Amino acid sequence: MTSIVSAPADPVVVDCDDIKVFFAGIDLAAILPAHVPVPLGVLGVQARAWGVRGPETMQRDSEFQAARLAWSQRRRSGGSVADEPVPTMPGVLVVDQVKALLRDDLGTEYLRVAGRIGGEGTEWQGSWTYPPQPPEAARTLWLEFTLDGEPAGKGFEIRVQ
Repeated sequence: MTSIVSAPADPVVVDCDDIKVFFAGIDLAAILPAHVPVPLGVLGVQARAWGVRGPETMQRDSEFQAARLAWSQRRRSGGSVADEPVPTMPGVLVVDQVKALLRDDLGTEYLRVAGRIGGEGTEWQGSWTYPPQPPEAARTLWLEFTLDGEPAGKGFEIRVQ
């Protein structure tokens, strides 16, 4: 059984570009993406953080949808959009600045091998995946968040039993 032993009273880990991003959970037996070169059956850890939805995110989503529609219409009408990238989802611009660092009481090396931010229906969600799964002897994990590579000052102690 996994339990969070200590955590800030407020699960918001960073305030990034006027959007609060909060710790949304951890999976200690995550299936690794197919592109990760590990033996079949090796599991990992997945940490998740999500942007808090509200008026600001709704406004940015609306602006993004309008920009994407305009881009699409220019493309369909034969406009020159070949060099113009598709507009970036606003959640990606925010959540991509946040990362999670993972360590345990055994000194296991957890290397982030995959991440996912945004997508239809998950516009303000991010996750990061690290092999390996915590060793059986590990009893405590620490998850710390960064913003643009700098410590965000929020961390979580997770007991593995």
